[in-house]
Amino acid sequence: MVKVRMNTADVAAEVKCLKRLIGMRCSNVYDISPKTYMFKLLNSSGITESGESEKVLLLMESGVRLHTTAYVRDKSNTPSGFTLKLRKHIRTRRLEDVRQLGYDRIIVFQFGLGANAHYVILELYAQGNIILTDSEYMIMTLLRSHRDDNKGFAIMSRHRYPIEICRVFERTTVSKLQESLTAFSLKDHEAKQIEPKEQTGGKKGGKSNDSTGAKQYTLKNILGDALGYGPQLSEHIILDAGLVPTTKLSEDKKLDDNEIQLLVQAVIVFEDWLEDIINGQKVPEGYILMQKQILANDTPSESGGVKKMYDEFCSILLNQFKSRVYEKFETFDAALDEFYSKIESQRSEQQQKAKEDSASQKLNKIRQDQENRVQILKKEVNHCVNMAELIEYNLEDVDAAILAVRVALAKGMGWDDLARMVKEEKKLGNPVAGLIDKLYLEKNCMTLLLCNNLDEMDDDEKTLPVEKVEVDLSLSAHGNARRWYEMKKKQESKQEKTVSAHEKAFRAAEKKTRHQLSQEKVVATISHMRKVHWFEKFNWFISSENYLIISGRDAQQNEMIVKRYMSKGDLYVHAELHGASSTVIKNHKPDQNVPPLTLNQAGCFTVCHSQAWDSMLILFIVFFPAVN
Repeated sequence: MVKVRMNTADVAAEVKCLKRLIGMRCSNVYDISPKTYMFKLLNSSGITESGESEKVLLLMESGVRLHTTAYVRDKSNTPSGFTLKLRKHIRTRRLEDVRQLGYDRIIVFQFGLGANAHYVILELYAQGNIILTDSEYMIMTLLRSHRDDNKGFAIMSRHRYPIEICRVFERTTVSKLQESLTAFSLKDHEAKQIEPKEQTGGKKGGKSNDSTGAKQYTLKNILGDALGYGPQLSEHIILDAGLVPTTKLSEDKKLDDNEIQLLVQAVIVFEDWLEDIINGQKVPEGYILMQKQILANDTPSESGGVKKMYDEFCSILLNQFKSRVYEKFETFDAALDEFYSKIESQRSEQQQKAKEDSASQKLNKIRQDQENRVQILKKEVNHCVNMAELIEYNLEDVDAAILAVRVALAKGMGWDDLARMVKEEKKLGNPVAGLIDKLYLEKNCMTLLLCNNLDEMDDDEKTLPVEKVEVDLSLSAHGNARRWYEMKKKQESKQEKTVSAHEKAFRAAEKKTRHQLSQEKVVATISHMRKVHWFEKFNWFISSENYLIISGRDAQQNEMIVKRYMSKGDLYVHAELHGASSTVIKNHKPDQNVPPLTLNQAGCFTVCHSQAWDSMLILFIVFFPAVN
């Protein structure tokens, strides 16, 4: 199971990494999903080489994560009401503080000072929450409202956020640990007095019963409840003490004083690290642990036939993970960004693949339906040909049967009497009556039992099944055969039209499906944010001889190019026309002249970006070398 939530140490380490954002201003807020929001922060004091403010994207996911990101994600086209509320109150405000409440998984961001301050509170436990409060911690808006009647507080709009209930960080001592273990034993003893004596067996929640009925608890669960650091950190501490995390304790089996001392020393080592993270200057490193997955094929990869996939992240390399393959990052924030972005990307790829599979199945179903329809039409064509051939093979018999029925009807015989007569003649062995299967006089037709070359068959072959052929009483045998051939032509024409229409419909469905998949693929893609070069805000290109040529988009950029970016050895190009842009050839070899081909391309570039292009005027291009 891939780790997706942050523990106490992770939160403390990430808050330490985010301290560098203090002083930046919130430029905007975007919603990535109903639980994920991105804050765009700008640092006006940190100017990049492009002359723009440093930009940082801070990602918050309710109940899950918090980190800055270097990856571009698709934002919602229409901001939610929660996003609009955040924009209204914290946009353009300075980030004054980032802190963790006690050692709970709650992070507070302070935007603004004094009475104008607003707080954005992120909860990373249970179902999570993102809350906006005023300077008095009165809740203005939030993602999820809930109340806890046992603790006597409510997290909902127009209520004060209870920051006092957070757990305050205190160092663990021998007495405190012994007290926690004793309290745990007393709780176990009280529970035994309440439970029925006949209750035995089973495991639940890290607890087990021995044959005497006394409950047993693992050391990892006891320490996790006593310190509140969670199972992973508790296991790390226990291993650091040289003990076994799965050791079972009960009322009769407890830790001795030496083991408690070892445990306390291990806790002190961990809490020294945690306190240094909270109060020290060092930015914590990050680790991502890999899970091994053998490739389906046996072809060796760069990693020796084993594909690496992310499994865990941690701000301190835990003892239980030291034997596993891991990747180290300079900061824990960078590790979180890489981990979650990779998981997001994999999830997006899986969703995209599922959509592609579904679309492929849909297209296959359309094609299969088309093929089934064509096969049905082919069978109908073959049926018409078979009926016509059967009539042609039995022309005399068919004419005799049609004539017999016509004569009987001409004599005024009733339909029921005619049916009885055919039945009686069959019993008497009349060969013509034996051909008649059933009369459909209301439709002026009947069905005959015919087979090919009946007279030439051997006695054994005459036992083979015969075909029921419908004949029209108003037509002769030849006329009925012709009628079936005409039906065959109609079916062939229908088959051709059906195939043509189905192919057109299939191509249209395939084109539409591919377009939808390509659109969804663009939306689902999570790509690394590309570094924007300083010259990209201007009109620019690289000449055939590898010279950078820039041109202003407006009068302000024209002035900026000349005053800020033009240096010794560069060439200034301008068109003899009012309002023409300023063009500069950046000469990266100041001791050499710019080649004529580059000069020609720069001149053409200048003309193309002037009004003369539309006016079709003839211009003179002048080159001025830059001299300092």
